[in-house]
Amino acid sequence: MEHYSLLESYILPRRGIFINSAQPTPNTMIRGMAINQAILDETGTWAMRTCAAGLMSNEMSPSRQWFKLKPALTSREQAPPEAAAWFEEVENRIAVVMNRSNFYQEAAQMFEDLVTFGTGPMLIYEDEKDLIRCYTPCPGEYLLSSSSGNRIGVFCRLFVMTVSAMVEMFELENCPKEVQDQWKQKGAALEVECLVAHMIEPNFPVTVPGLEDEEDIGVVPGGFAWRETYWCWGLNGEYPMSWGGFHEPPFVVPRWAVTSNDAYGRSVGMDVLPAILQLQVMAARLAEAEEKLVRPALLASLDMKNEPSSILPGRITYVQSLSADKGMRPVYTVNPEIREFMESMAAVQARINKGFFVDLFMGLEQVTKQMTAFEVAQRNQEKLQVLGPVVERLQNEMLAPAIARIFRIMERKLLLPPLPPSLIGQPIGIEYVGVLALAQKAAKTAALERFIQIVGPMQQTNPSVANVWNPEAWIREYSADLFLPAKILRTPDQVAALAAQQAKEIQAQKMLAGAQQAANVGESASNIDVGGGLNAIQLMTGLGSGGGGGGQ
Repeated sequence: MEHYSLLESYILPRRGIFINSAQPTPNTMIRGMAINQAILDETGTWAMRTCAAGLMSNEMSPSRQWFKLKPALTSREQAPPEAAAWFEEVENRIAVVMNRSNFYQEAAQMFEDLVTFGTGPMLIYEDEKDLIRCYTPCPGEYLLSSSSGNRIGVFCRLFVMTVSAMVEMFELENCPKEVQDQWKQKGAALEVECLVAHMIEPNFPVTVPGLEDEEDIGVVPGGFAWRETYWCWGLNGEYPMSWGGFHEPPFVVPRWAVTSNDAYGRSVGMDVLPAILQLQVMAARLAEAEEKLVRPALLASLDMKNEPSSILPGRITYVQSLSADKGMRPVYTVNPEIREFMESMAAVQARINKGFFVDLFMGLEQVTKQMTAFEVAQRNQEKLQVLGPVVERLQNEMLAPAIARIFRIMERKLLLPPLPPSLIGQPIGIEYVGVLALAQKAAKTAALERFIQIVGPMQQTNPSVANVWNPEAWIREYSADLFLPAKILRTPDQVAALAAQQAKEIQAQKMLAGAQQAANVGESASNIDVGGGLNAIQLMTGLGSGGGGGGQ
């Protein structure tokens, strides 16, 4: 709690509950109070925002496609043509659902929590209006528990809701009697806050003393793998306010780094916190030094006691006699080295920016104007490799479960196209096409480009090289590594049909050319005079007048 409180106070004061209390507290009067009194230099907060925004824009930007579906056991290029078309249609539909809901807005907050606190859970629920609705619980209001496989197996939280919000969400008859009474009073009673407990856990039976023989106690019927329960904390109720089930976990919990089987992550904010604390002390000392320069502590003559005096510009202070020991003067001369002090602060700020990878995500602003767009992209891809382990964990703990959750919701709502026969019974995998994935593919595409640079000139001098390599396979492999749409390439069946048609056209052209050549030969023979008024054709066929008489 103490560590989280420091992270909240000095990096993200508008997020979390640790500044004012150790747990959610209803009906408090402190929410309008200032919450950033500890921050004297905002470098840490700005750097955190840059890191969170850069990580999101590189891995799951709403302005471009960042994932592709494929067969889990084979590559996408090996799938039948109808399967590739089905994958692209499903990807487009999932992207529409994400953009029309609040998925990306909540994901942006999740990335800030991830960078600052090391853990960023997000709930993904079905919604009647937008199909999905996402929520990012506040740090400090949730509890996590990890399973034996170091996966988050239980999600709990304790949060505040008003009486009107509780009745709207759970319906009046499901709320405790105290909440129902406040609802009937109306007016200000509707804004009274209550603590609500929320738990999501595997849908296993609950052991109750004295009822050990009942095997299905607490199990939500319907074949659900997970169950969810809401109840009002501290108020007696015969039943929970809400009780339901899920076929897949409705939450994702990405973590920056994990220590052993701890359910909570470790963050880059924790690594940079010492420098941020040092910077606040230095900012306070710098302000103190500057104030001593412009408003130094003064000594004054006793003659001036109880007499009007001022040190403001343009004001005059009158004394009876002005001498060396009369009037006012500084207690001591302060001459701080402001320039050197500010350079030391700049070095600490640079450490904070480096810790939050600001130089990586702000590379476009720092490159020289002589660099091309391709060189800028290559430079950013190389630097992004530093975040490889973090991004891999992010893909496994957030991106893949979130896409799977949305896919299953759409499947149950019958919002997906019919599954092609070739994909029936086949598991579906996810391939990421973010900047890091492109950087990892860059080495392979460079090798393919080098290959064609060598093979091209060799083929011109040695035609037998064309019998060694497969241009069609090269094109498909290169297109796959660049994550290009499948529709820009013809399918193998289409290529074979086109090759057969081209072969027929070539054969027809050869036949036409042969017939034309024969016709030209015949025309030339008919123009050859062999004497006796006959040409070569008449002489060979015996159709001439002289040849006919001799035959009789």
